[in-house]
Amino acid sequence: MKIAVTSVSGKLGSAIAKQMVKEIGKDHVLGITRTPEKANHLGEIRQGDYNSREDFDQALQGVDAVLLVSGMDEPQKRIRQHRNVIDAAAVMA
Repeated sequence: MKIAVTSVSGKLGSAIAKQMVKEIGKDHVLGITRTPEKANHLGEIRQGDYNSREDFDQALQGVDAVLLVSGMDEPQKRIRQHRNVIDAAAVMA
């Protein structure tokens, strides 16, 4: 099983990904961030900007589950951003 964690270049996303790697192994965790170079130390990292549905269509290829870490944008923007991830995840199911 491959689980994607979003926002892995942030404090919360990074902490979640690190703990998941400890518990289920590096081969089962995939990090997604809009700045992959900031998270390379976490293992497999893919590009994913909450503002781009296309990014998440690509980033979620081969993923079985997604842990969506909430973005920090203003609430009205966050709704659309999170919907991009959810819609992309729904297609992979």
